Amino acid sequence: MTVRDGEVLRHVSGPDPAKLLGEVVRRHPDAAGLVIDVSSVLVEHVLHRHGELSPVAMIRVVPRAATDPALARHPDDVVERLVTRRYTVPGGHDLFGRELRPIDRGALHAVCQEIRQGPARHIAVVASGSPAQPRHEREVADALQAAMPDAEISVAYEFGGQGLAAREATVVLNAALSAAGGKILDVCERAARGTPFQIARGDGGWVSPSRLRTLPVLGIGAADALQLQGAAVLAGADDCRVLLDRAPHPLVGDVRHGLAAVRPQLVAGLGTALVVPTAALTRTGTSGPGDLALVKADRPAEELTCVGAALSRPTAWLDEIAFIESTAELDRVRRDAQARATAIATANGATPGSADVVEMSTVAVPYSPSGTVRVRVRVAGVPDA
Repeated sequence: MTVRDGEVLRHVSGPDPAKLLGEVVRRHPDAAGLVIDVSSVLVEHVLHRHGELSPVAMIRVVPRAATDPALARHPDDVVERLVTRRYTVPGGHDLFGRELRPIDRGALHAVCQEIRQGPARHIAVVASGSPAQPRHEREVADALQAAMPDAEISVAYEFGGQGLAAREATVVLNAALSAAGGKILDVCERAARGTPFQIARGDGGWVSPSRLRTLPVLGIGAADALQLQGAAVLAGADDCRVLLDRAPHPLVGDVRHGLAAVRPQLVAGLGTALVVPTAALTRTGTSGPGDLALVKADRPAEELTCVGAALSRPTAWLDEIAFIESTAELDRVRRDAQARATAIATANGATPGSADVVEMSTVAVPYSPSGTVRVRVRVAGVPDA
């Protein structure tokens, strides 16, 4: 699709992003920018093209191994069937980064040697408490890399978020998609013929191809967020509630400041929850903000996706736990999170100094000690020319 000033000039669609990209480049060699949505291709690989995915070895770093087989596996089959072998290394931290058990280096060495003797070279690592203290995950990753220099390792702390199951699902999918995602980008780069392009991510922003090679799971779920943003652009609204015509029932989602409202959640069509955020869609009839105008998306879904992609921006998201004892400490935590999110957005392609906070929340964590808060920060910037 070709978009100029929010107006659709030309539209083509199909299941092969590389073929479509080549067609766009052929017709418009002077295009100012290209953004590609590969979310449906990634999900198709996970659900139906297992032979093209990488076999994954999964390592949990927890104080003790699960004794119940049901707890030793992931609860969602779509994740568990991607894991060829599971290992446990004693160690881990609590929610606040306090060490629950020193890492067992003898067990870690034995796990590294066993994996080295097998075929898997895509390894997922999740440690309890790593969002607050990633030291054990880093030590495991360093040991694996030393034992197998050709290994590709996905570690959970790079994605943040809460909940062992969602964090494990995220790193397993990231590891499984590593080789397939790289091949998708290879054919896209050949089709682009030197024209720079970006990849849409699940929160409605975009990342560089080089970052997606390392973190392919960021591309999952992008279409939903892009459709919300595309409908808002075509309606001329920065803040609105969008009604999407979906089967078997319509869905609604919010747009604020031109960006889709997102959250870590169960990803529609995938069957598991991830810690990377995707569009927050609900059934029609559920209550929502009363200050938002309702926009009915009356264009084809692929057209909305393309409009949203064409006008998307580099973004970043942080979701962390902190412990505060004063208002001054809360302000410091928020400033630190904003600074780190801004740095990530700049690394993703935002012009330095252009990243603004579009969402920040600090919420008390239930059933936790007083002063425990969950901090979420989302920033978006202007694309670097």
